[in-house]
Amino acid sequence: MRKTAGRRRGRLLGGLMLLAAGLAAQGAQAAEPAAASRAGSGSTLLRVLATRSHMHCPVPGRAARVASIDSPGEWDDVIEQQGEVAALGRKVRWNHERVLLYAVDMQGRQAVPVRLESPSPMIRLTGGVLYWPVRQRPIEGIDVRSARPCVMAIIDRAFWQRIRIVPTRPL
Repeated sequence: MRKTAGRRRGRLLGGLMLLAAGLAAQGAQAAEPAAASRAGSGSTLLRVLATRSHMHCPVPGRAARVASIDSPGEWDDVIEQQGEVAALGRKVRWNHERVLLYAVDMQGRQAVPVRLESPSPMIRLTGGVLYWPVRQRPIEGIDVRSARPCVMAIIDRAFWQRIRIVPTRPL
């Protein structure tokens, strides 16, 4: 009888230890920030943590531009005389986040002033390509010659080779 009770206690303790280990693992996963989630077919979804549109982009030049900025030094090289808080509304946590930038060219005769927006809370990363949805909203009352619209977004840090802008429909 004693041996049977001892075995039961051993099994019970073993089961409790496995249960505790499983719960601890679940708790550790819940405590970590959800940097990225897996989407179907080999895609990863990255969170858009902050976004800001500018009618007068703080990037030098007038040509269209897509850029990924991943350090304070690179920020200083790309962005002209504007800090992170002024340009994005908050500081960037460079160890965990990157900044995306998309600026359009307003040089053409047929150019219509637009406001650029990053409407999606998630951005898809598939096969080394980051697919960034951007909405162009026509606006009135802005001189095309003085406007250089751009949009910036802070996203979870990840690695990609290319950024593809995916036009979305205006509301």
